[in-house]
Amino acid sequence: MPSKKSPARLADKRPLAVDDTTDQKMAPEQDRTKRRRIGHHSSSKEKIGFPTSTTKQASTAAKSPDRKSDRKTPTKEHSRKKEKHERNGKAPQPDDGALIVKAGDDVFATPSTAVSKRNKMNSITDGQLSNKLRKSTEWCVSRTVGGRFSDIDTVITPDEKHFILFSNTSARVFSVATSSPVRTLDVRKEIAASKLSVVNAEQHLYIATHLGAISKWDWFSGERIETWKAGHNIISMDTCSGSWGQDSANEDVIFTMSGVSSRKTEIWIHVKGGSKSWESRAIREISMPASELKVAADGRVVVVIADDQLCVGYISKLRLDSLDSIKYTWLEITLPISVTCSDIRERSPSVQVSSSKSSISSAVSRVVDLALGDQSGAILIYHDILNSLLRTENRGNSGTSLVTNRLHWHRTAVKTLKWSRDGNYIISGGSETVIVQYQLDTGRKQFLPHLSSTICSVVVSPTGKFYAVRLADNSAMVLSTSELRPIASVSGLQLASQATRKDKPSGSKPVEATQSRLPAILHPVQSEYLLAAVSSSPARSLDSPSSASSLQTFDLLTGQHVSRQALARTNVSVIQTGPQGTELTTPDIKYLGVTSDGEWLSTVDEWLQYPQDVSVLYPTSITPGKEKREIFLKFWRWNESSKEWELSTRIDAPHFNTSQGSTRVLDLTASPIGSAFVTVGEDAVVRIWSPHARYRSGQVVKDKHNQALQTWRPIRNIPLEKIVHGSDPTPSKTASLAFSDDGSVLAVCWTNQKGARLVYLINPHTGEICHRRDNLYQGTQHGVGFLDRYMVILSTQLVVWDTVADTIRLIMAMEDDKTYSPDSHPKLLSINRKSQTFAVTFASIKRKAPDEPRAELQAKPVHHLTVFNINSLEPVFQMKLDHACLALLPDLRTGEYILIDAAAQIHRIGSGDFKQAIPRIAADVSSSLIQTDLENIFGTYGSLERRSLPSGTGAVEPLSASRQIGFGQGRANANAAGNLTDIFDVGPSFALPSVNVLFEGVVKHFSAKAVTA
Repeated sequence: MPSKKSPARLADKRPLAVDDTTDQKMAPEQDRTKRRRIGHHSSSKEKIGFPTSTTKQASTAAKSPDRKSDRKTPTKEHSRKKEKHERNGKAPQPDDGALIVKAGDDVFATPSTAVSKRNKMNSITDGQLSNKLRKSTEWCVSRTVGGRFSDIDTVITPDEKHFILFSNTSARVFSVATSSPVRTLDVRKEIAASKLSVVNAEQHLYIATHLGAISKWDWFSGERIETWKAGHNIISMDTCSGSWGQDSANEDVIFTMSGVSSRKTEIWIHVKGGSKSWESRAIREISMPASELKVAADGRVVVVIADDQLCVGYISKLRLDSLDSIKYTWLEITLPISVTCSDIRERSPSVQVSSSKSSISSAVSRVVDLALGDQSGAILIYHDILNSLLRTENRGNSGTSLVTNRLHWHRTAVKTLKWSRDGNYIISGGSETVIVQYQLDTGRKQFLPHLSSTICSVVVSPTGKFYAVRLADNSAMVLSTSELRPIASVSGLQLASQATRKDKPSGSKPVEATQSRLPAILHPVQSEYLLAAVSSSPARSLDSPSSASSLQTFDLLTGQHVSRQALARTNVSVIQTGPQGTELTTPDIKYLGVTSDGEWLSTVDEWLQYPQDVSVLYPTSITPGKEKREIFLKFWRWNESSKEWELSTRIDAPHFNTSQGSTRVLDLTASPIGSAFVTVGEDAVVRIWSPHARYRSGQVVKDKHNQALQTWRPIRNIPLEKIVHGSDPTPSKTASLAFSDDGSVLAVCWTNQKGARLVYLINPHTGEICHRRDNLYQGTQHGVGFLDRYMVILSTQLVVWDTVADTIRLIMAMEDDKTYSPDSHPKLLSINRKSQTFAVTFASIKRKAPDEPRAELQAKPVHHLTVFNINSLEPVFQMKLDHACLALLPDLRTGEYILIDAAAQIHRIGSGDFKQAIPRIAADVSSSLIQTDLENIFGTYGSLERRSLPSGTGAVEPLSASRQIGFGQGRANANAAGNLTDIFDVGPSFALPSVNVLFEGVVKHFSAKAVTA
């Protein structure tokens, strides 16, 4: 009987080798291969150097003659034996040229070929090798875009033409007219607070960091003016103005609030002395953690809020010439509420609500009104808070007897509130996604409902014409106060933000561990577009289930949002709480896949029913095995006219068995050729899905564009093992799928009921399992992929398997006695055929002792990224990450990697050999303005600077303004005078040259054509 062809033979034109460990003699050196561990304790920003010394065993193995015999093509008899009988034996011995990495060493090692060469280079030091590697590879983080907007109020400039949003370590200035970023202020430290200068708000901005540094910026030009150390752990900041005397000009005075410890807060005042250096002095110490700091009346009134405690300090006059003599008188009361947000308003005494005859604080010429938001949803308004406190103190009454106005509309905590400029309105927002305007005189309310997410911040512009609203889905908008319509909007990568409350709503359903992996993929045709499953609202508690029910398209080149579409049920227009107070959740998208032509999209979403809804079916208790899941596999087709995905087919319970019912889908992948998707589920079945024409009454159903409608169905059902009826569910809670480069081989990593870790090689055209290999890896697998003839598997080990020679080329342990990898941060694997590399990300936690239990919540993990070359199996790049990695995607057009971290930042990592020039807008730093005839429409802008990158990062020099073209559009720039696109397509609209320059360019273009003719 002739042997069947292996899919590996179709791909590599060679049969799989025979496991000849029993037939052939193995060199003793094969068991003494040098073992090393993946490189912990290495530098986060430098390439890895390699040791010059080698072991005798490794050198002997490199010269072993048996290595040559192992590489010979196996005989037909052996090949026929192996293809006829599936293999269940022990894992194959690694090839003597392989690298085995074991816990215990601190650096990377190289294959034996590199080891043998290293014997001739004993005079080269480790540092020289490291420098040589650095010069040859030049891998680096070339660009970083995006970022999550910080919990800092948006700053609206005095001219109301720009607004400033803050992310983790930078501040971005946006145009109100175009919603486009004008410049970026790169602080490079975590920002805690920011305020405009009171003296020169048209140009200067103060930014404070959590480390205690305050920097002064010219936001108009993007230049940093000065930086000084102000304290430790700055929490909040406010500014006012003051002078050194009657004849001296006003200067900025800065108040900061620093958390000295968990139970101690200090209030500091900072002024600039005659020596042009900043002087600081502590004016108050509070024995509790505080959250709010407000300054009014030119620094003569200071308001501090700490949960339910209110502290108000006042002084008759703020004298800057005698900083040491500044002494505030403080009043403290206990509030009847737990404060979540606050705002103050100054007004003159002539327009007081109550009579000013009994005013005791005559030294303070301004009256301060205070508005407080409550945890229960109420709003309390205290008019003339300072005089009210003084009168209450003189009468000996408690703080609860203060006269207040009470407003209550929100069901949950008030997230933000602000006074209107005229003091007639209070504007508030919360988790109800509704902006509420309270008219204080009449008590009427005006609503702006159905915003996309929870409202985190509302800021009123200086003239009161605009509201700047920041939402929890990492977006912001500017609304007109007259019509409540958006005039500008900005959206970042809308990853779900973490909850800050630790309480859990009553009646909430059981949840699983938080899923750290982000379902995301690069568009196969337009690789600058990122497709990611995102959530519209933050988690209500730390153990709330994720609910990413929308698909966001994000432009990686411009760093801007493109579109967003709901792929599952959402709760945008309904109340998110049930009648019994149950939190209403939405389905969560687990997997995404796109065909190679970009026409079809496939998604898998899950939704857990609530315990009280299924308690009748399981009256005793609800165990994880009895949870009722709704699982849908959906196929979407791209509609070019409407620019959105249209649902073509929905498959209910794509994987199921008779004992469990609907089972989870463990992985989804798309075929690199044709239109096909593959899924694997807990039912131990691999299903290959393909589209077919839809018929009705024997006729093909067509749409309005005369295209045949298609429906998807499984064309292959490949069982990996037989699940016994009534037995416990399979222990394989994870599985991985991967296609070879040409689509001829499908690899499946699976753990059967006996705990054996198997790798299947399947012919996707026939559905035949052509090869099975066990014990190639250990522990839970996290990813698998093909790179040429090699298969890369990531689990608790990193394994590279040569599928043609059937030898293991690399084994690396990801943890040892000193460190371990936490389960809450899964490892990620990405493979790039363009650069012939593969990359892994993982987290590690140091152990205090070898036998120490895994206390993941007590230690902070360190996140790593490592890129390997598949030919040499050497690391070409390694760095430590500031945040956990959520997605690692290959850019097959440039050979780079796209890394998305938990801070919603998108990093582009690549080598100089594959990077392409990214157009960036640049202008002369010395020019203060770019004058155009369209400035009344698009606004006036200063020098447009791109954020400077540190030296050695491989930053691309900006193209000249007259030569910038759209990245990836395929337009040649060699013949600049040949078409009009080189005249008009020079960048975004706000960077267009003047009309005179455009007209002159058009005239020269047609004049040149006429002369040529």
